[in-house]
Amino acid sequence: MYRFGFIALFALTACAPSVITEYNGHSLRVQTTGAKPTAEAVAEARRICAMQGLQAEYASTQTPPNALHSSHLFLCLPQAKPNAGLPRPGGPARVDYLERTATM
Repeated sequence: MYRFGFIALFALTACAPSVITEYNGHSLRVQTTGAKPTAEAVAEARRICAMQGLQAEYASTQTPPNALHSSHLFLCLPQAKPNAGLPRPGGPARVDYLERTATM
């Protein structure tokens, strides 16, 4: 009976979708069964961050010992500005302090 229960549990977790376990407006954690974030997990992180006009950026993965799941951390960051922090074409070669810190 124990063996059947373990096989049934393994079969159920193998088909489990990604689940959002934490969200605070600036970051979110997606729990999946694999060691790497799946396309579904990335799409879900992008969807949630996009609701605030932000983009999801993968940060890290944590896998507890003897666990069947991994927790992937995504940061919700502002959209990158084109040519941010780089000198303007035809402009001065030096970038001033305000232009460098505008992307932070």
